[in-house]
Amino acid sequence: MARLVFRDFDEFAEAITGVDGRFIPTARSTSEWWAEAVRPGAVSLQQIQIGSPTTFAGDGEPGRFTLGLPMTDPTHIRIDGHFLEPDAFITLHEDQPFTFTGQDVVRWAGVSVPQDTKLVSMELMNTARSGGGPRTRSALPYLDRLRWVTERAIAANLDLNEPAAIQAIEEEVAICITHVLERSMKVHDRHVGRPQFSRGRVIARTLQLIEANEGQPLFIDDLCRVTQVSERTLRNIFHEFFGVGPMRLLKVRQLREIRAALLRADPQRDTVTRIAARFGIWDFSLFARNYKALFGESPSRTLRTPPSDVKVRSSVSWLHYASKIFIDDMRPTAHPHVDDGNGDDVDPPLVIQPADLPQLRAKP
Repeated sequence: MARLVFRDFDEFAEAITGVDGRFIPTARSTSEWWAEAVRPGAVSLQQIQIGSPTTFAGDGEPGRFTLGLPMTDPTHIRIDGHFLEPDAFITLHEDQPFTFTGQDVVRWAGVSVPQDTKLVSMELMNTARSGGGPRTRSALPYLDRLRWVTERAIAANLDLNEPAAIQAIEEEVAICITHVLERSMKVHDRHVGRPQFSRGRVIARTLQLIEANEGQPLFIDDLCRVTQVSERTLRNIFHEFFGVGPMRLLKVRQLREIRAALLRADPQRDTVTRIAARFGIWDFSLFARNYKALFGESPSRTLRTPPSDVKVRSSVSWLHYASKIFIDDMRPTAHPHVDDGNGDDVDPPLVIQPADLPQLRAKP
C-alpha cells in the first residue's frame, strides 16, 4: 500500500475517510503527516499520522459510520476537551461534530463502513450513535484485535480483484467491529462546578466574533470583552479544548487572512508591508519567517502570483466546523463561572519551521 505524505494540511484532511473537518497545527512538526489506506469491498481501512501538535474540528462523513482508534497513547489525546481513557475510541457519523487536540505526534486507525451496510447490525450502530458525544469505551482486547486486523490488512497488499479475499477481510473486520460495539459504553461527562454551557458559550462567542470580523485584525482584549471573562480564564478554556490559547489560533488565522489579501491584491499598487500592517503585523522579519514556513513561499512571491496560478480551494474552514460544536445558548447569566485552574503559563511565540510542512509524495 502506497503511503502519501502531505505538506498541505487541508489536502491531508480531505484524504481522511469517515470524517470531514480541518486542522490548525499549533506547533512545529516533528514527523511527517501521512495517510495510507485500503478499501476491500464496502470496508475502508486507514491509518494516518498527524506530525505535530494540532487541533482539529470536524464531524462524521455523510453516509458512513466510522470507528476512530488511537494508535498512540490515548491519554495524551483530548476529544471535546476531555482526555481519552486507555480503552477509549470514537464513533463518528453524519452530524456528529467534535474537536480533537493532540499535544504530540498522533497516529489513528480508521475503520469505516456505509451506514446502510449489512456487515454490521443497524441496532449496534444506532446504539453507538445515540446520546452523548463521540467518545466511547470498550473491552481493550477487542480494540487491540481491531487495531491489529486494520494494520495487517493495510500492510498485506491485498488483491482487490480477488472476490474471496475481499469477502474474507470484510467478514473479519465486521466481526471485530461487532465485538467492539457489543462491549462498548458511552462516556457521560460531568462538570462539577464547571457548567458545560458556560465554557461552550465562551468559545462560541469567541468564534462568532472571529467569523464576524473576517479580514479585520483582532486582539485578545476583543475576545475578553465579548466573552466577559479574563484573559487567564479564556486561555485556560482554550487550552482545555484546543491545546493552545486563543493567541496561537489568532496567529494562524492572521497568517491565513494575510495570504488571502495578498492573493487578491494588485502588485502594482499594493505592498506586502502595507497589507500585513492592516492585520496588526509590526515585526516583519518574524512575520516573513512564519509566513514562508507555513505556506512554502515568501509573502512577496504570493503578492506576485498571477490569478490563474491560484489553486481554488474549498472555503469550508476550521471555523465552520468548530462553530457547529459550540453554540451560544443565550441563557441570561451575570458572569460565566469557569474554574481558572492553577497554571500561569503563556503560549510561546509562534515560530514555524520549514520542516513543519513535509512534501506530498508517494512511498512504495
